[in-house]
Amino acid sequence: MIDDGIFDGDYIVVKETNYARNGEIVVALIDNENVTLKRFYQEKGQVRLQPANKNHSPIFPKKVIVQGKVRGVIRRFN
Repeated sequence: MIDDGIFDGDYIVVKETNYARNGEIVVALIDNENVTLKRFYQEKGQVRLQPANKNHSPIFPKKVIVQGKVRGVIRRFN
């Protein structure tokens, strides 16, 4: 999520919810196996989970459960 300013080692603040609007950053359970942090889009009857990193491709899961929406980022400065 580097293009959204979320970096390795950051902590995210998440509001638990199962609903998201297009473009929101969500914590999503994909196909009951993996959890990811991506931008959520509902398009043409399918969900697209869009990474905020040009080196990664979008995910079009068969099943997705939104577990929460990102509300903030906490970063430690050393």
